[in-house]
Amino acid sequence: MSSAATGIAPLATPASVVTLSAAAAQAVDGAPPAPLVWERNNKDAVSALVARNYNQQPAAGRFKNLGAALLERFKTDSSDFSQSVQRSSQDPITGTYDALVTTQLPPLHRVGDDLAGLTITAKSGVKVTLALDSSDNGVAVQVQSSGKLSDDERAALAGLADAFQQAIDGLAAVPPKIDLAGLAGFDASVLSSVDLSSQIKLNQTDTQLLDFHADAKQRSLRFSGPAGEAKINVDLSQPAAWGSKEQQAKALVNYLHQFDQAAMRGHADAELAGLFKDAVTEMHSNYGQPAAAPRQRVTLADQDHAILTGLADFSASITQTETAPNPLRLGEHDSFDYQSSQSTSVQGRSQLDRSLAQQQLSQFKASYHAPSKPDGLLALTLDRASQTYNYVLVDDNASSNAALAYKDGALDKATLEQSARQSTRTVKYRMDKQIEDLTVPSSAAHIRDLLDMLAPKKKPDDDERRITLDAANQMIFLQPEPGALPK
Repeated sequence: MSSAATGIAPLATPASVVTLSAAAAQAVDGAPPAPLVWERNNKDAVSALVARNYNQQPAAGRFKNLGAALLERFKTDSSDFSQSVQRSSQDPITGTYDALVTTQLPPLHRVGDDLAGLTITAKSGVKVTLALDSSDNGVAVQVQSSGKLSDDERAALAGLADAFQQAIDGLAAVPPKIDLAGLAGFDASVLSSVDLSSQIKLNQTDTQLLDFHADAKQRSLRFSGPAGEAKINVDLSQPAAWGSKEQQAKALVNYLHQFDQAAMRGHADAELAGLFKDAVTEMHSNYGQPAAAPRQRVTLADQDHAILTGLADFSASITQTETAPNPLRLGEHDSFDYQSSQSTSVQGRSQLDRSLAQQQLSQFKASYHAPSKPDGLLALTLDRASQTYNYVLVDDNASSNAALAYKDGALDKATLEQSARQSTRTVKYRMDKQIEDLTVPSSAAHIRDLLDMLAPKKKPDDDERRITLDAANQMIFLQPEPGALPK
């Protein structure tokens, strides 16, 4: 499959591509396999691994340990490297592998059916691109550097060997897994960015695409496949607003729970929802050392962090591919569309007069077909006798807005404003006749004044203070269900 057909840039760009197909070349009618054609002398460790994988692994396993091996070369060798082996359809022109040349066959680099790669940019500006290709009749690998690497840069590249291999192995797994925490945790003191893209060939017609970027100020991820697509962006430019590791972990659990509730309520595709949760977790893994920035005029106190989630700002969305499972009503779709975000603002001319605000938003729409009875079966066909079911449409949103303001060094304002709205429309059919169309809305809104809680008139002891701040922090998270908000 060409890069133009898939929409993924060639590996020569600052991105990489992975394609893993399920087909494998086999001898026809028991005939002996055609001879192998090597690009260059194959008496090195990487070439030996290429040969072993090609001869012994199924197509989806031909990159086994290869990604790691290419990066581990930088421990001792930073030169460019290129190798390929292909199964020839013709008799060899010489009697030895080493003398066979690629002019007999079309080039395999960057045009294989299966592709894997990585582009790493060092702080010096040097770019290193790794490319792995596989097709039914061959495997190719390549390493290219745009300049000379320092010893520290070589060590940082080699240090990503396991992370790169884990990412490849996850993409080749059935079902696919997202394992990017290692690549996201690159050595930011030496390297400036890491780019990974993948295209997993699930079958003859479906592919799973993934694009990932990480640098010191941001992370972005997009993946798509037959079940749907997701996008996640994380802003690392405000490290002062990050919480402790413990606070971040609690916030992530809370966020994933919110998504679980939406996925259950909207009957989301389980595998797609699982990939999304894995991706969110990976994107909020170790943020690393903050990027160097000018000294801030404003620093945050304990009560400031209490009204923040502790996570870096982000936006995330997941959209399930719409289907029309009812052949008699093709206008009724099964769908799931979820979006969420967090944004933080810290302002002020000085520590004495400053303000802080954080907004959390979530919204989702879904529609699905369900049996008319909880334990019933749904088998919609052209037969009108099968047309007994409920068609449900869900439309929810929620928000949480926390704000603090200081005047002359004293906390002057502390508010938490939250709202949630849900709408459930259920259309009921019995034997192909609509018998009901009912919409049930619910909503709630609440404003809390947290001034006395965060700035009590009587100074509490340390344990009381910690308990109070923990309680305030628990309040600020989104409550998607109106009934969860205080009366």
